[in-house]
Amino acid sequence: MGNRLLDKVVVITGGTSGIGLEIAKHSISQGAIVVISGRRENEGKKIINELGEKCLFIKCDVLYEEHICTLVKETVAHYGKIDVMFNNAGAPDFVRNIEDISYNKIRHSLDLLLTSVIIGTREATRVMSKQKYGSIVNTASIAGHWGGCGGSVYSAAKAGVIHFSKVTSLELAKYNIRVNSISPGAIITEIFGVGQRLSGEKLSLSDARLKSSDAFNDFQPIPRAGLPEDIANLAIYLASDESSFVTGQDFVVDGGLLAGRPINVASQSFKKINSYLKSF
Repeated sequence: MGNRLLDKVVVITGGTSGIGLEIAKHSISQGAIVVISGRRENEGKKIINELGEKCLFIKCDVLYEEHICTLVKETVAHYGKIDVMFNNAGAPDFVRNIEDISYNKIRHSLDLLLTSVIIGTREATRVMSKQKYGSIVNTASIAGHWGGCGGSVYSAAKAGVIHFSKVTSLELAKYNIRVNSISPGAIITEIFGVGQRLSGEKLSLSDARLKSSDAFNDFQPIPRAGLPEDIANLAIYLASDESSFVTGQDFVVDGGLLAGRPINVASQSFKKINSYLKSF
């Protein structure tokens, strides 16, 4: 147990699985009171039974503005403040071809991935501006930086989260409200069906299978899987007073993927090019 978030009230959308749940666990371990939200009420009740009295579940579907407003209002009614808001809820968008994108799919993806972040930030700001402090952390993605990591609408929405966070941070700095975003790379969560295959077994950074497998060697420079705790470790820093001079930033956690190609990989490409040019 630590005290980096001692007595802070932390609200997490999409907190019943994956990255959101891991942030909740880390926050409680650092002394925070955590409000998790999601659509799955039964799952939420199981989690608060597991995490104990420092965790409250409030049902919230971020596709609906009134749900987000209620989440914030009920949190303040329970605890009198909000120190940290994690706008984390989301889902992958598997539409890859522009011809397959319908208006309804566009609307759904943008509402889930971007509009919910904007509304969550707005509602948190209404509380935090009176407090004269607060930290807002929005979940973006490397897809918002680099093509090929997601569909076009998903990628555009995540790029919107990154820029919205940056611009909003300038407006809210006068209230001592910090706004940052986190762009995860390939993080193993329930999205990949891992939970079902492992029958509830928890993966961790110490898992020998993740260190010994070569399945991740060609995807990013650091040759292991990304895990929710990789994101949670950074999230705790951004929620804590340790980052009191940090705002308007996007933090990429991707094992070095966006940094480029290792020189040995690039060299192979250069050798092919040189060999081809010599044929002229």
